[in-house]
Amino acid sequence: MLPVIIDPELCKADELCVHVCPLSVLSIEEKGLAPVVHPKKIKYCINCGHCMSVCPTGAITLSAFEGELAIPFTKEELPDYNEVEMLIKTRRSARKFTKKQISTADVGELIHTAAYAPSGHNAQTVSWTVLDSPEKVHELGEVVVEWMEEMVKQKNPLAEKLFLSGLVNAWKKGNDVICRNAPAAIIAWAPEQGITPQADTVIATNTLELAAYAKGYGTCWAGYVVLAAAYSQKVLDYLAIPGGHMAHGALFIGHPATRYRNIPARHKAKPEEIDGKWVFRARPNAH
Repeated sequence: MLPVIIDPELCKADELCVHVCPLSVLSIEEKGLAPVVHPKKIKYCINCGHCMSVCPTGAITLSAFEGELAIPFTKEELPDYNEVEMLIKTRRSARKFTKKQISTADVGELIHTAAYAPSGHNAQTVSWTVLDSPEKVHELGEVVVEWMEEMVKQKNPLAEKLFLSGLVNAWKKGNDVICRNAPAAIIAWAPEQGITPQADTVIATNTLELAAYAKGYGTCWAGYVVLAAAYSQKVLDYLAIPGGHMAHGALFIGHPATRYRNIPARHKAKPEEIDGKWVFRARPNAH
């Protein structure tokens, strides 16, 4: 079956799909007729959907999605720059949550939204593990702390650098500095081998984070979980991450218990011309 299906009755032969295809899978055989899939490039299609998105008549479907139709949108439905700017600038990491639960269905909606995040060659290889209760999140914390204790015992340089002994002691005293008593957690993982699996996972996690904030949820990056997963098979097993895959992104999620009202200051990168190139340093005098 061809990867791209074009309905000749709906196609206006405007060639827009041909021009936007990143791998030139579509071509024109005869002017005025619907484009066709180039016979030598059938396997090149990455199902990015550019052709579907640009078609003004909805004439295109992709076989990979079983004929699912594109969803039209208008410019008026898009947020303007000020709205996007406010979303980004007002997002805060939530480290205190209410006891109200978040449903797996709600998380599933966020995960589907995150599927639209960009990925290298449109590989879309990011999968997710969801812990949908504070009990499961606490169990994850126990496994992470167990790894931390082992690192301290082995006198691993990382243990001293990250003060893991202090984190372990705090945990044992009932201070959850690992999972922040979160009601749920979402862990993103992808194959170890691929085009850009780590970048794809981080981008997808960030996309989900912004979507969650827009829905009124609070999130916090679970850095210790990702770190432990890089070293501990037990953590990977607990998260049901199969062999040959790695977790690169993780969020604690729930209903935030703290309301933020102001946008804090940030360093404003100043342009500096160096050898004909403009450099925007992250901080003043940063090298």
